[in-house]
Amino acid sequence: MSIPDRGTSSTVLLVPVLLLLTLGACGDNPNPTPDGGVGDGGTELPDAGTNPPLCGTGQTFVEAVANKALLQNPTVDILERLRAIPGLTVQENPNGVPSGYRFFIMEYDQPADHSRPECQRFKQRLTLLHKSDTAPMVLYTGGYYVSTRPSRRELTAMLGANQLSVEHRFFLPSRPEPADWSLLTIQQSAADFHRIVQAFKPLYGRRWLSTGSSKGGETVVFFRRFYPQDVDGTVAYVAPIARRDDERFPAFQDAVGGDAQAACRERIHTFQRTVLERREERLGLLRTYAQNNGLTYSQLGDEKALEHAVIETYFAFWQYDSPANCDQFPGNEATGAELLTVMNQQVGLATFADTGTSGLGHYAPYYYQAAVELGWPRPYEAFLGSLIHFPGTDSALVYAPPGVPLVFREQAMQDIQDWVSTQGERLMFIYGELDPWSAAAYSLGGARDSYLYEVPGGNHGSSISQLPEPRYSEAFDTVRRWAGVTPTALKRAPPERVEPQFEEFAPHLPPRLREGGTQ
Repeated sequence: MSIPDRGTSSTVLLVPVLLLLTLGACGDNPNPTPDGGVGDGGTELPDAGTNPPLCGTGQTFVEAVANKALLQNPTVDILERLRAIPGLTVQENPNGVPSGYRFFIMEYDQPADHSRPECQRFKQRLTLLHKSDTAPMVLYTGGYYVSTRPSRRELTAMLGANQLSVEHRFFLPSRPEPADWSLLTIQQSAADFHRIVQAFKPLYGRRWLSTGSSKGGETVVFFRRFYPQDVDGTVAYVAPIARRDDERFPAFQDAVGGDAQAACRERIHTFQRTVLERREERLGLLRTYAQNNGLTYSQLGDEKALEHAVIETYFAFWQYDSPANCDQFPGNEATGAELLTVMNQQVGLATFADTGTSGLGHYAPYYYQAAVELGWPRPYEAFLGSLIHFPGTDSALVYAPPGVPLVFREQAMQDIQDWVSTQGERLMFIYGELDPWSAAAYSLGGARDSYLYEVPGGNHGSSISQLPEPRYSEAFDTVRRWAGVTPTALKRAPPERVEPQFEEFAPHLPPRLREGGTQ
């Protein structure tokens, strides 16, 4: 990708930004006062354009200014207008694009530390599905990587909207190099989204809704907490707000599905015990599997990796599968190979490996965030008793990048929940009845014009489309109202339900749900 010529004045303004690409991070402020935002006390904060000195150079940092007249000119092709956004590089990809859309893969220049924009910079990857200047905009993130394949999320399809998708900071290639992990915070991430929204709003002046599932749902709520007026509404799917070593998760899993699913729960428990009772045989098969697939388990060790796979098989089943498929778990009559195959199908043995597209290294930014701010579930393992040789180790602290300092900030998630309960507005949460992450669902409290729905029998793929009537129509009408889309504009056609979607990128995602279906 290349930055097109925008004229002499724009080039001069961009020179300081380009010089910063060679600078390292300065300072160690993990909770910044983001530029152009509002702090906890509600006071105005200095804008990034206040010209602080460059790191150690004595020069002045100048934020490039967009040509709003050009961005808002509908007679200019959208590609040219996108390229007029300072700091944005754009490439159009016409392959596999939904009818009526154009698709662009982009990178946006961001500060590693928003309180010090004169220091280290990085490129954050974005994609855009463009439909119309006059359509609403759906701001989407999965909270992990961004897909470079065009795909509409539920709100985008429902509303006929544009969709701007954002890769979360520190997920490659959207990572400052060298990486200062202390800058991977929810507040720094929120400031990323704020700068992106402000950059694109002159071009897309209609209503904006933000959305995401799981970690993406968390991310868009965090964004609203720090910049509540940037978008007009937020739909967060299956978004937890967890605690450190959260004890609510084992309690939820112990009773998930109630009496109706007691036999299924016990069947999986029997499977787990069978695997661990034949530990040495399983370890031998796991090592063979690793050798055949080029995997290593150095960070966890083979034995711990096996235990964690056993524990997580239960969690993953309720997260991604259905009780109708409970009979896939064999009993103690199964061969060792059959037991290992079932575990691999449910949680993916590569999940616990060091590298690969589903391994610990690939999701290091998530594990780091969980270990310092997001929290993590307490392992559901007590019922396995002495069969567990490494109790309490199936946690973010063990999965986080080795050698990186980890200090958990207990107040981070409490602050978010307090904001939702007291100042939240135009928020919608969708949860699944059987999804273990529902153990840490948000509480609406006094949030205004806000809603929480639970899909009966739903898992981690729960969506508005899976809600029964009349809740489905209620939720759809709310989303339409927030987006400023009138019934007349939709010709009063009944809302079209969208097929369930899982996040394409997520740790512990079963191989069958990943692109290509195998790992």
